[in-house]
Amino acid sequence: VFDPGQGIPLFTGPELLDMIEQSRYLAVNDYEGRMLAERTSVPLAGIAERVDALILTLGGDGSVIHTGGDTITVPAAKPAALVDPTGCGDAYRAGILYGLAHGWDWERTGRLASVLGAIKIASRGAQNHAVSRETVAEAYFAAFGTHVW
Repeated sequence: VFDPGQGIPLFTGPELLDMIEQSRYLAVNDYEGRMLAERTSVPLAGIAERVDALILTLGGDGSVIHTGGDTITVPAAKPAALVDPTGCGDAYRAGILYGLAHGWDWERTGRLASVLGAIKIASRGAQNHAVSRETVAEAYFAAFGTHVW
């Protein structure tokens, strides 16, 4: 999964496109997506055509996954509290990687990612939150009304 993060300004448009072309998945937040499109002069729809999936996070508005010409809208899971967004993107991407590693469909994968981001934002610091299969399962069911495992 290519996550350009804060590195976008360090590369030229052609260099970024080369990295994208070598990736299967691209995960960016809305700001990074706009910056990537501007830097490469390729709209996000065009970038999505170059990878198996373009994952665009939208903070409290959820996320959108573009894959195979389809667009999957993933609602944001409601957090217990809004404490600190530091590390939420990493937690979200952990959900994406878990779903990919287990062969899940994109809807289930995106929803798990949303839940992990919601769990993280309720704690201060990037890695101070506690996660267990039980807490994830409970949060997933509360958010989406179905079981994750």
